[in-house]
Amino acid sequence: MRGAIALSLAVLVADLTGVQHAFWVVFGTLAVLRSSALNTGQNAWRALLGTVVGFIVGGGLVVLLGTNTTAYWLLLPVAVLFAGLAPAAISFVAGQAGFTMTLLILYNIFAPTGWKVGLVRIEDVAIGGAVSLAVGALFWPRGAASALGQVLAGAVFESARYLRRAIEYGVTRCDAQVPMSTRPDDERRRSAAAARRVDDAFREFLAERGTKHVPMADVTAVLTGIAVIRQTADAILDLWGRDGSATTGDRTAARNEILASGTQLVDWFERAAQAIAGSGTVADQIDHDDVADRRLIDAVRRDLNGEDGRGTATAVKMIWTADHIDAIRYLEAGILIPARAVAATQRTRRIRQSLHTAAPSH
Repeated sequence: MRGAIALSLAVLVADLTGVQHAFWVVFGTLAVLRSSALNTGQNAWRALLGTVVGFIVGGGLVVLLGTNTTAYWLLLPVAVLFAGLAPAAISFVAGQAGFTMTLLILYNIFAPTGWKVGLVRIEDVAIGGAVSLAVGALFWPRGAASALGQVLAGAVFESARYLRRAIEYGVTRCDAQVPMSTRPDDERRRSAAAARRVDDAFREFLAERGTKHVPMADVTAVLTGIAVIRQTADAILDLWGRDGSATTGDRTAARNEILASGTQLVDWFERAAQAIAGSGTVADQIDHDDVADRRLIDAVRRDLNGEDGRGTATAVKMIWTADHIDAIRYLEAGILIPARAVAATQRTRRIRQSLHTAAPSH
């Protein structure tokens, strides 16, 4: 969307202003959009400065070489090498300058027109840079790190919600005393969509230059936790979805124990999602309740045995569901510290943004 709007505006501005070589307006838009969208840590003005410097140096070469295409062909490999190495070896401005010089050399190889067109191109790129800067400010004002934090929070919340509904779907199918819960297909789709948004945001976070204020290990731990929650919910859904019929009998005790255990963990992850979004802190780990485990064992023995005294297929499913919930309990311990690190960074960023917004009023 950013790219499409920026290019559309660039074409519109080039048409309204009637500039020569309108292609360079589009090029300037792309050059600056690359830094303001994917590399937010690099100021768009630096990208524009590099473009201008590249045109100044390239214009000098055009003055010296004129329309000597042989000289341009000899300079082209050097310019390409410089454009490739300069961003890492020198600076982003130097890289933009080298890239602009490379395009200027190419342009004079295919359509040599002398040095005056260089000034026109600088003007065009400046216009395109201004368009892209405006688009970047509107659609990407806070950078990839802030966006990643928001989509991480959303993915944790949606995955936890999906897990809650999957547990409810399972345990209500083992007890004839309660209505069966509907299959959580909507929650499954929403959690999958949230995971895809995380993937996109994480790619842009990796592409963004500048200091990463959150250790990569913490971010990846939260990402992995999201995948584990979704896969656990999928496993529970698959476990109970194989048989379309509900079982008979009163299994209230076992159902309540499993539902209480799962709900407690899901609540913790939903609160953690709010903290990762920048609101509040991640709570302490829930203590393992051995008494609840014994109650569950007793309930399974009492409620889920068949007439012959042996465990039923429903009992096996209930035990497997409880085991899946235990896996999420172990995940809670592993994700606690990384989630707190991400949440602390989000709170700090939100405070700074609030102070920055409030500053003009003073």
